[in-house]
Amino acid sequence: MVKSTISRRQFLKSRNSTKRPELDRLNPNWPSKRVAKLYRTFLESKPPIYHPPHVYKSAPSLPVTSSTQTLRDADWNIEASAHLLNQTVFGPTYPEILASTNDSIENSVAALFTPLDSPEPPGDWVNEPAPQWDALTDEEVMALFEQYFEWMWEMANWWLIRMTRNELNIRETMTLFWHNYFATAQSKVEYPQAMYQQNTVFREYGLGNFKELLRRVTFGPAMIIWLDIHRSNKDAPNENFARELLELFTMGVDNYSQDDIIEASRAFTGYVTNGVETNYIFETQSGFGWWWWEGHDFQEKTFMGQTGEWDGDDIINIIMEQHETAVHICSRIYKWFVYDTINESVVNEMAELLRTNDYNITIALQFLFTTEHFYDENFRGSNIQNPLGLIQGLVRKLGMEEHTYPETYFLHSQEFLGMTPLEPPDVSGWPGYRSWINSITLPARKLQAQSLVTGNSPWGSFDFTVDVRALAQSMYDENEEGYASVQIVRKLGITFFGIPLSEHLEGVMLDILLDGAEPYDWSINAPPNDAQWNRLRDLILYIMKLPEFQLS
Repeated sequence: MVKSTISRRQFLKSRNSTKRPELDRLNPNWPSKRVAKLYRTFLESKPPIYHPPHVYKSAPSLPVTSSTQTLRDADWNIEASAHLLNQTVFGPTYPEILASTNDSIENSVAALFTPLDSPEPPGDWVNEPAPQWDALTDEEVMALFEQYFEWMWEMANWWLIRMTRNELNIRETMTLFWHNYFATAQSKVEYPQAMYQQNTVFREYGLGNFKELLRRVTFGPAMIIWLDIHRSNKDAPNENFARELLELFTMGVDNYSQDDIIEASRAFTGYVTNGVETNYIFETQSGFGWWWWEGHDFQEKTFMGQTGEWDGDDIINIIMEQHETAVHICSRIYKWFVYDTINESVVNEMAELLRTNDYNITIALQFLFTTEHFYDENFRGSNIQNPLGLIQGLVRKLGMEEHTYPETYFLHSQEFLGMTPLEPPDVSGWPGYRSWINSITLPARKLQAQSLVTGNSPWGSFDFTVDVRALAQSMYDENEEGYASVQIVRKLGITFFGIPLSEHLEGVMLDILLDGAEPYDWSINAPPNDAQWNRLRDLILYIMKLPEFQLS
């Protein structure tokens, strides 16, 4: 039951966030000058999305000497299992980590890729057709914008819940990875149906052939609007998409020329959308209709040294022939799952594997997740968790995913922490790594984590908290030697840090749990109202204050 909350407007009034860069990216002529002007007015009436200052600092190199050989069975232990699951899924629990440990590394990795059914959509509105804007009055247009706004945040909440209620599977992590890779913001796209389509593409195609994923994203309505493909015609090619396609999505900086951008932009002319449907047929890989025949440049183009009457699909085909494309994709994968500073040798080996296996993302990921390199001790606890992994993962890790939270709870907290889903700061996505931590976000990360134990948060409070007794009992093994108190402390360390506790930290945590009692006085079967459970609650709050808690 919700006790109290604050509105998004009240929360953002307290922030010095008057700048709205999204407005600068709006097309003043689409879908019509009148509607575009009204949409600008509508957005200006809403509090802007708060983006905490992200100051990117590159990661230092680490003394890593491990190879890409498969990790030996002898080295597959609970710390390795915890590392795998913490890097690939939202909030693995201790029983899941233990079950993975008791299986082989090959089976544990393969299980992450088990096909899942598609989730139920956030609402029937996902199939809502595009409106006939010219038939609507100004008041009706503004009312529809308000409805779209509500649907967009409904979808964001829906996705956040998918993260917390996700099975032990990599799918939602990869959906977030691709959302960051093809960073697209709802404030410019405008149509929630388009954003849902793109999110579904990430989920359905994100573990298969990269070229097909790229095509599905490129010719989907969200990307066509986001990077102004719909504004591009043979008389005035728009370079926005071509530039980002080469720099961010495929080949990386310095691997193409300005002429390549110009020629690619000519190839991506004539593709349009009404916000829900496009004039592109995936089955035939071609455009159709008046806008296509009148707007596409059918003349010869020279791209990457190849000349022909290229269209968008041809450009993608040529790009996928380039070695640099596989290297760029694998570099992005490495930075997300391993470490912010890449190991070129490992990335190149991954890239060769990706190319020779028809750009199958699953094969590249499974290779990476079974290597000695991935499990190198230097990488364990070397990455700062992104806000979604931290908070949504914590909900799952604590066994709190089935509760109903205040409507504003997750969205407002993620906005303040700097990772509002469906609203990345720009086309480059979130910088990540050390940019997640500053004088504003670090206290907020601790506060939001602790709210799951206290029930109190600036973004909504509730009268349920973590069931610490059930959490401890899920970790306890009566067949293990030693006191239950020591066992629980060590397993909390594995669950939250993924690495064994130092002797000093284990002692501090045990002191908090026992509060002067002897280790044998603490009972796993104590009744729910026993004071020892309050001490366990205090211990979890202490864990959430530690620097190690922010890492993965």
